[in-house]
Parts: sequence; structure tokens; C-alpha cells
Amino acid sequence: MEGDISDMNRPQMYLFGCTLKSDKREYKVDVDDDETEQQLSLKAACLGAEAEDKFHMVEVEALTYDGKATKVPLVVLKPSVLPSMGLGGFEITPPVTLRLLSGSGPVHISGQHFVSVRDSDNEEEEHNTSPVKRPAGLIMEKRVSQKKLKMDSDEDSDDDDDDDDEDDDSDDVMPQKSVKKTPVPGKDKAQAGPSKALSLAEIKSKLSTAAKEGRPLPKTEQKFENFVKSSFKVSDKQVVKDLWGFLKTLKMEKK
Repeated sequence: MEGDISDMNRPQMYLFGCTLKSDKREYKVDVDDDETEQQLSLKAACLGAEAEDKFHMVEVEALTYDGKATKVPLVVLKPSVLPSMGLGGFEITPPVTLRLLSGSGPVHISGQHFVSVRDSDNEEEEHNTSPVKRPAGLIMEKRVSQKKLKMDSDEDSDDDDDDDDEDDDSDDVMPQKSVKKTPVPGKDKAQAGPSKALSLAEIKSKLSTAAKEGRPLPKTEQKFENFVKSSFKVSDKQVVKDLWGFLKTLKMEKK
């Protein structure tokens, strides 16, 4: 069973390819599914055999670190000078638009499309409205630290058991004496207490901030319902409808 879960969380790799030409000068890669993380790795660009001996410039449009759209040249090709070019695994996160600025093509672009499903370990990241994903190294470091704390806790328990064994040995010499540990008031209660749920106003504030910063939000009511359940722990149908109406209002104001 554990092996099946590992396979589900493993990123899936798919072949990516598109062709830019005079009657189709743009190709867009959008993300409509909020439950997956996607990545493009562009490997090569080449001209078709029927391409004219002119310069063909291709640009790529995507988001910057702070969430703003930007355009940069990707490659310039010419049959008699440079008919093809390796891109060395140019990695970029969708949404992405590839555009033919000059020449009539065809220009063929190939690469790989990585898709991974979000798991419960990334729940903390879903609450963060920043477009920057936490590096995998930090997540792994967190898991290792938690594992080390658990091991230390187990060693402490073993030490307590050893102390109990020593007390049992001393019973042969000294009279038995009942020792009862006094629990620390409020300690267990503080550890077991649930995290405080966000209020409706706080959730609306987070949605408003995400919309202003251009973060991708669910486009259908069903996906939005799943989104608020996983991100804000909201299960009340009426509250979900209220938040969905609020989100549509934000989208209309943005337009």
C-alpha cells in the first residue's frame, strides 16, 4: 500500500511538442487544475524543411518572481545559418505562451511536461499566497528534523524504562515506596488543542490579496469548493457559496 502512495506522488513526465507557423503564431500552456503542480522543460527548437531562408524569432511569455507577466526572446533560427538549436532543458512554470515574432515557420519546439499531484505534506504551502514554491530540499530537511525529534523522544522513553528497572532492583534492599508523578497542569491540553480556524472575513481577505497579485484561482464552483475545503477547512455549503460569489465579484472588478 505504501508503494502505491509513493507512485501516486511521484511526478509524471509527458512528451511536449508544438509547432509555430504563419496561421498559428501562438501556443499557450495553461493550468486549469489547482490540484497539480506542472513544469515545462524545453529541450530543442528546429525549423521545418519548408521554412524560408529568413530569420525566425520565437519569444516566451510567462510570470516573473513577483507574479508579473514578461516576454523574453527564446531562439532565433535561419535555415542557412542555424536551422536548429538545443535549449538545454529550459525549465519554466505554466502558464506559458510561445510566440513566433518573425518568419513564417514552421518552427518545431520539443521538450518534457512534468505533472505532480499535491499531497498533504504541502498543505502548509497552499496557505501561502506567494508564487514561489518551497524548495524540495527544505521540505526534506523538515521531514528529517521531525524524524530526528521522534528518535530522540524514543531514546528518552528508553532511558525512563532503564530508570524504572533500577528502581525495581532497589526494592530488594529498601522497602517499597509508591511514587506518583504529578502531571503538569495544562501541558497536555495545550499540545492537543486544534489550530484556530480562519473567520469568513479573513478568508475573503486572503482571496482578495491573491486576486490582486494575479494568483491562479479556481475557475469552476466545484474546484473552488475543493480548494476552500483543503486550504481553509470550510465544509459549510452556504459559506462556500458566499465565498464563490465573492470570488466572482473580485474577477469582475479585475476585468
